[in-house]
Amino acid sequence: MTIRSASDRSQIKRLPQRAVYDRAAIDAIVDESLICHVGFIDEGQPFVIPTIHVRIGDKIYLHGSPASRMLRSLARGAEACITVTQVDGLVLARFPNA
Repeated sequence: MTIRSASDRSQIKRLPQRAVYDRAAIDAIVDESLICHVGFIDEGQPFVIPTIHVRIGDKIYLHGSPASRMLRSLARGAEACITVTQVDGLVLARFPNA
């Protein structure tokens, strides 16, 4: 998969001042993340699969069996999105609805 630049579909709408579109910053976030979630549609049904990844240049390589639904769908040209998450802190409350 190739990393693409921001588009109308991928620009942050809520708190846009917090968004980062700098390629070096995005590469660092992708590189530091241990797991990614790959979203795709197969036969009209959406799927999101957690997997591991590695970025080399502007390509992201995904771990998986060639027989997996995810990799078969991507090989057939299914559009996909990849989400990485970094947890750098937790906000805790004394009560669940506080």
